[in-house]
Amino acid sequence: MPVFSRLHFVFFLLVGYTVSGQSIQQPTPLTIRDNLMYIPVRIDGRGPYNFLLNAEVMGTARIDRRVAKDLGLKILGFQQNTSGNQVKREFLVGVNQLSTTNVSHSALQLMVGEYNAVVKPQLTDGLIGQNFFDGYLIIIDGPNHQWTVTKDTLSRRAKGVLAYSRPFAVRGTIGARVMEFNLDVSSNQAFLFPTSSLTGLRFTDTSDQPVMTIGNTSFVLQEAILQDEIVLGGLRLSNQKIYYSDKIHQISIGTAFLKDHVVRFDQRNKLIRID
Repeated sequence: MPVFSRLHFVFFLLVGYTVSGQSIQQPTPLTIRDNLMYIPVRIDGRGPYNFLLNAEVMGTARIDRRVAKDLGLKILGFQQNTSGNQVKREFLVGVNQLSTTNVSHSALQLMVGEYNAVVKPQLTDGLIGQNFFDGYLIIIDGPNHQWTVTKDTLSRRAKGVLAYSRPFAVRGTIGARVMEFNLDVSSNQAFLFPTSSLTGLRFTDTSDQPVMTIGNTSFVLQEAILQDEIVLGGLRLSNQKIYYSDKIHQISIGTAFLKDHVVRFDQRNKLIRID
């Protein structure tokens, strides 16, 4: 295909699902370690620190205990935090400014947690929550290890665009059944299924049974190959490898899958596209 035709085709794809409010910003490097995604964040002008994208965290962000101590952040109070079946009373500290590419939040009270209890390839300095990018379009380009945040929007009418009412649950189909899928960048798995959701679907178990830990609870997952086709926006997935357990309570798609795709989260209009 001639260079001009290729460029024209790419431009057509972009126009097809975005309404540009501003010019596209330059991508920023994205760190992917152990099938988890980290972005650089500055705290009161210091850093950058490695913050983990975590779709399960309510609010703007949370900060690691080590970082809060090193920065000498002032304790403002306490807040109850539930993780798995554990309930903890965590410190709240004051942060004047929390910022990353094109996005800044001021006068925050952030919960303090311990996010490095287990040795990992990448230190976690904090968590980016559901509301950090409210009002923005964030583009996660896993294959190229980069991300972009803009004020552009997705078009609800465009092919492949999915709407959500709660972060970040979208509807798709498996075979003839309509089902809800939760995009969970805080999970390092690919596809997780509750055992009950597989009733009536065609799948074949494999010999692989990895152990998964959530909070302080560990349990066995069963690997299987799902014969029924998954259709999610513009994606059509056949013979998809999945994992299931009766300890899983919702269908989720984690970073082990999303890192191989470009995912656009339009948090202003509550729209998502996966390519």
